[in-house]
Amino acid sequence: MPFLVERAPSVAAAAAKSAATTAAATVASAAAKATATAKAAAAAPAINQAMLVYRLDIGLICFAGLIILFALPRMLARLSRLSAWAEGTIFRRVTIASPLYFSKHFDPSKFVSTDEINAEKDFVNVDVTSSETHSDTAVNWSTSTLNVDAVNGSSSPPVYMPSWSTLFPWANFILSSKVRPGYSLGYCIILLAYTAVVSYVSLVDVDLFTSPSRLGWVPTSQIPIIFILATKNNVLGTLIGMGYEKLNVFHRWAGRFAVLLVDLHALAYFAKWAQTGTIASHMEPYVIWGCIALGGMNILYLLSFTALRQTYYQLFYVSHIVAAVVVLVAVPYHEAGSIPYIIAAGALYGFDRLLRLIRTRVTTAHIRAMPELGTTRVEVPSINAGWRAGQHVRLRVLSMGMGGWGFGWTESHPFTIASVEKSRGEEGLVLMVKKAGDWTNKLFELAQKSEYRDGGERKVRVMIQGPYGGPGHASVASFSGAMFVAGGSGITYALSTLQELVQKGMDGGSRVRAIDLAWSMTDPAGLKPMIPTFAALLAQAPSAGINLRISVSYTRALVVPEADALKDFQRLPLGLSIVAGRPRLPKMLDEVIDRTCNAKGMNSDSLSGVVVGVCGPPALGDTVARAVRRVGGDRRRAVGGVELHEEIFGW
Repeated sequence: MPFLVERAPSVAAAAAKSAATTAAATVASAAAKATATAKAAAAAPAINQAMLVYRLDIGLICFAGLIILFALPRMLARLSRLSAWAEGTIFRRVTIASPLYFSKHFDPSKFVSTDEINAEKDFVNVDVTSSETHSDTAVNWSTSTLNVDAVNGSSSPPVYMPSWSTLFPWANFILSSKVRPGYSLGYCIILLAYTAVVSYVSLVDVDLFTSPSRLGWVPTSQIPIIFILATKNNVLGTLIGMGYEKLNVFHRWAGRFAVLLVDLHALAYFAKWAQTGTIASHMEPYVIWGCIALGGMNILYLLSFTALRQTYYQLFYVSHIVAAVVVLVAVPYHEAGSIPYIIAAGALYGFDRLLRLIRTRVTTAHIRAMPELGTTRVEVPSINAGWRAGQHVRLRVLSMGMGGWGFGWTESHPFTIASVEKSRGEEGLVLMVKKAGDWTNKLFELAQKSEYRDGGERKVRVMIQGPYGGPGHASVASFSGAMFVAGGSGITYALSTLQELVQKGMDGGSRVRAIDLAWSMTDPAGLKPMIPTFAALLAQAPSAGINLRISVSYTRALVVPEADALKDFQRLPLGLSIVAGRPRLPKMLDEVIDRTCNAKGMNSDSLSGVVVGVCGPPALGDTVARAVRRVGGDRRRAVGGVELHEEIFGW
């Protein structure tokens, strides 16, 4: 027993010694492994940041080239006609050889009330409370009332090239579905793919707390892409057939993601410097320039929020230009390796500004208030050619009466052109400016001051810049049928396109044989000043070989008895109807398809599809898109396809 007591301490000591030896061996092994890993990391070639970013840019360029390749067939089809090369490029004044006149001295500008017209064959009693539109037989105007000094067949219809949405309708059905207003599934896939690729390149093998420099390199490489997507004379948009306003969503996404990366780049360096000393001790000149660029990038982001942009557009516009210039100047002083990217962005910006100057006209316009529509009609007689239906302009009114403490004349606003080029009338380029804010209200008040002048018009100096946007590579006149849906002031897009189709049809340059126009407004009184224009279009349509129907709907509840509110619309031109409630768009589209198919017998050519154009708020665009997507496959194939073109407010 004593022996055991004496041996116990010895055993314990041996066990402790063995444990210590094992621990030491483990620590040594871990240290050896760490050393080996460090040596391996040191021996492994470091990622070449410049080459990685270069490959990112090449990949994005290849993707853009693929999109351009898809758009190439339609672009070549449209440009196969020499006259198409000059369409929608630059405003000009041309001489119209064949004026249009009415044999009975019909003057639409003096047509105020339908009760003053006694031509029974030109007008019909209609039930304004009915939810049905006119039947096909209602559109049967007598062509004897119209005498046109035009040579039909003087031009040939454009070549029809189906879109990819027509060739692959099921893919389009999936990709065109809306995730939220203004964002289709196809758009979201592109944005998410871009985010994933740029995030990978920014973060792969990057330690944010030791070497965050790549978080600055990647957004710098995206500056040319952000600029090219922002310019109004968009090279990429021209090649793929999309206006700058449709590519703006990609500009905003790429810009905001670049700001996020720049902020992470700066915060990572600030955290690193704070651990080893003070941030102020690292404020060398190149770092100060980096902070200036950082401030410019964040100003671009903070002052571009939708609510702020729409409420204080001039603040957004001026701050955007100033901050963008600051970024272009500061970034090269922060990092000399960024100079090639800055030169590319500066060249794109300078090219855009040069083209804006070339496409700007300073001239005299006639303005007239239209109280029923709450709209100012702007006519520019000195410009009568150079645009396509659906394009818009930037308008600046050079008058001190525009308010804004005397600086209202500096504001520029976009408006869709409401007239057709080379019109046989004398009004030239026409804009319909609806009251929607301070600037448009001032213009309306300025026009109202002309009520005691001859003709109720006032002359003002204006600056017109454009044209921009439009249908891209699509040629509306190459389709067999068309349906246009307009909400409120969106009628300008529908009017210009409809006038273009009628004019080209009278000259033999259009394939369109059936057209429906649905105009939705809040107050039925807005139809009154438009009746002369609709009457003239309905009168000319048969001579153009077009079966035209126009349906106007009002959505606001009447505050006066219905009989009093609609007394001016008891007698309307054949083909024009007014109904209460929202338009039944699916039914209208089905009727357009049926009438287009029926018109095939009058034309030896095969059917070339139906185009559906919509201009209005995002909710209206989504409604029309759903109506188009509901068209069955058999009916699509029977008519040659159904294609949607959207001109949506709010970009």
